[in-house]
Amino acid sequence: MSAVFEPAKAVAIARVNLLRQVRDRSDIFFVFILPTIIIIALGLQFSGAGRARLGVVAPAGDPSAQALVEALRADTLGFDIRTFDDEAALRSRVEHGQLEAGLVIPDGFDADLHATGADAGTVNVRYLGTADALTLGLRAPIDAAISRLGARTLAVRVAVGLGEGTVADADAAAAAAESSVPGVAVEVSRIGEAGMFAGFGQFTFGASTQLILFMFLTSMTAAGKLVFSRSVGVSRRMLSTPTSAWTIVAGEALGRIAVALLQAGYIVAVTAVAFGVSWGDPLAALLLIVAFAVVAAGFAMLVGATSRSADQASSMGVFVGLALGALGGCMIPFAVMPDAMQTVARLLPHSWALLGLQSLVRDGGGVASVAPNLAVLLGYGVVVMGLASWRFRKAIAG
Repeated sequence: MSAVFEPAKAVAIARVNLLRQVRDRSDIFFVFILPTIIIIALGLQFSGAGRARLGVVAPAGDPSAQALVEALRADTLGFDIRTFDDEAALRSRVEHGQLEAGLVIPDGFDADLHATGADAGTVNVRYLGTADALTLGLRAPIDAAISRLGARTLAVRVAVGLGEGTVADADAAAAAAESSVPGVAVEVSRIGEAGMFAGFGQFTFGASTQLILFMFLTSMTAAGKLVFSRSVGVSRRMLSTPTSAWTIVAGEALGRIAVALLQAGYIVAVTAVAFGVSWGDPLAALLLIVAFAVVAAGFAMLVGATSRSADQASSMGVFVGLALGALGGCMIPFAVMPDAMQTVARLLPHSWALLGLQSLVRDGGGVASVAPNLAVLLGYGVVVMGLASWRFRKAIAG
């Protein structure tokens, strides 16, 4: 047995571990497919975070209906508009809480608005919502947008009735004069802190939480492979060759880090390309991800070195991975945690990695702005990886 550390052999061992992970079909699902599914589901559920989701059924090609929808989209509240083809689908989404409210604009909306004389009448627009205070409160800006459109329609009808031209001429004149009509100026100011989802895109918040959760969880579930390699004598056979114990330990550690970084790279690339997720400053984000990968690999090796069987390591890895992920803010937004839970979260590496990544997106900044997060993660990495390496070397060397 050699006592010399050999980097080339350590890299070769890491490569074998990485290939073994990738070639396992069950691991492909948990490493690549499942995180993508959850990120998409979270993005669809919380799309337009901080904005009310308003479903709209509107006749295609109707200019007045389109103008009303655009007015709602551009309103101070900034409705997150979802379009539907029929009222039944819209009603179902509102009833199941997937939308805050719904608006049904009838067919022939533009023609009915511009009807004059005996053909003129009341145009009914249906509002769908529950009795919740939030839903009732959302009706006010919708009523205001419809009222503005109604006032313009009334002006057109009066002008035509007085013989001041055609409907088209009166509508054009009303549109031109609308901005000059004096009204009430309302100044809006925001007090307190921004909402927890402020500054994040549709898929950004979910992508950051699932990145941290699955990097750690995948590393922990791979702990069983360490025990299996030990139990079947692979590690001891490597020791019988001119390979030092520290070379084997380094190779196993690099393998776990490589698996975590492979999954992280996949999540970052897919969310950035397919969903337009921004990860902030590339260098700062990379350093946070690498530092957390070292932490995750250290925990995985520690579990693998202290477990008696592969099944025990795998089950313990899943439990620890999910528990620390939940406590660290990957399942419950940090901002809504009670003070006691936030204190606990601050003791875990997950929260430091997650809050660091989210601050890069929300607040901007670079390496300097997340330096405290990096320092904590590196401290965790040194302590956990050092302890795990010592325990794993003891386990394989006997």
